[in-house]
Amino acid sequence: MNMKFKAILLATAMTLPASGAYAADTMKMIMNWTADSAHLGFAVAQVNGLYEAADLNVELEEGRGSAVAAQLVATGQADIGYADAGATLNVASQGAPIKIISTIWKAGQFGVISLKSSGINGPADLKGKKIAVAPGSAQASLMPVLLAKNGLTEADVEIVSAAQNAFLGLLTTGGVDAVAETPENVVVPLKGEGIEASNMYFYDHGVPLVSLSLVAREDKLQANPDAYKRFLAATAEGWKQAMADPEAAVAALRTVFPEVGKSDDALIQGATYSFASVCPGGAGDIIGVTDTTTWDNIYGVMTSAMGLTKDKPVTDYYSLDYVPAEPVTCP
Repeated sequence: MNMKFKAILLATAMTLPASGAYAADTMKMIMNWTADSAHLGFAVAQVNGLYEAADLNVELEEGRGSAVAAQLVATGQADIGYADAGATLNVASQGAPIKIISTIWKAGQFGVISLKSSGINGPADLKGKKIAVAPGSAQASLMPVLLAKNGLTEADVEIVSAAQNAFLGLLTTGGVDAVAETPENVVVPLKGEGIEASNMYFYDHGVPLVSLSLVAREDKLQANPDAYKRFLAATAEGWKQAMADPEAAVAALRTVFPEVGKSDDALIQGATYSFASVCPGGAGDIIGVTDTTTWDNIYGVMTSAMGLTKDKPVTDYYSLDYVPAEPVTCP
C-alpha cells in the first residue's frame, strides 16, 4: 500500500466509525442509469477504499431509470437505490416500503436553457418566447410552476412539445428560444460545437426540488442501521474527494465502469454541474443532507404540480436518521 493510499484511509477514518467495531457487510447499489458524472462520488469511494475502510463490500450496478431503481429496492433486489426523488416518492406513494435516506443532488438540474445570444437572463425574459418541453417529462409539470412563481402565466409563453433529442437542433436553428432540460444534455454538447448557452435552474427561481437520492427499504434499514450509516458516510467522503480532484474522479469512474461512453472532457464538463447539484450552497454545504424546511417546500411543489397525493406527510418519505453524525462538508 503506497503512502498516498494510506493517507486516504487515515483521512477517511476520521469521518467514519471505527471499522473494527463492525463485521463486513455486503451491499448492492442500483444506479439510476449508466455511469456518468452523476456517479463520480461512488466510484471514488470504491477505488479509494472508502467503502472497504467502512467494512463494506459494495457492488455498484448500472440502472435503467430512477423508477426502476426505486422498484428494485422496494422488491428487495438491491440494498440501496440511486434514484430521482420525484420518481422515488411516486413509487413510495403507491405503498412501496422505501425511504430516501440521503439527497446526493440536493438541487435538481432541471432548468430552462437558451443560447447566450438570446438575451434570456431571467424568468421575466421568457415572456413571448417559444420553449420546447418534452411531453411527459418532469419539466412539463414544472414549467407552469416556474411561470407562476415569477409572475407569468402559460399564456405569456408558447410551449412547444418536442422530443428531447430534437432540442439541440431546435435551439441552433431558431425553432425555439429555449428548452427545458438539464445542462449536461444541452449545454455540454453545445459547448462541444463552440456554442455558448445559458442555464436558468428551476431551484434558483422559486421551484425547490432535490433530485438524485439514496433510497432503501424500511425493513433493511431497521435490521442493519449501522451499515447504512457507514455507507452514507463513505459515500459523502467519496463525493468530497471527487470534487477535490475531478480528473482523478473520472479515472476512478473508468476503473469501476470501463465501458463509459462519454469522453473524459465531457465527463469533466458534466462534473461541474453534478458538483453544483451536490453542493448548491457552495463551500461548507453539508453533502447528502436536505433539511426539513426544504423538504416541506419540495413536498408543496410535488403535491401541487407533480401529481403526488397528500394522503401521507412528507416525513413518511424521507429520514435523516442515517446521515453522518459528523457532517461531511463541501470543499
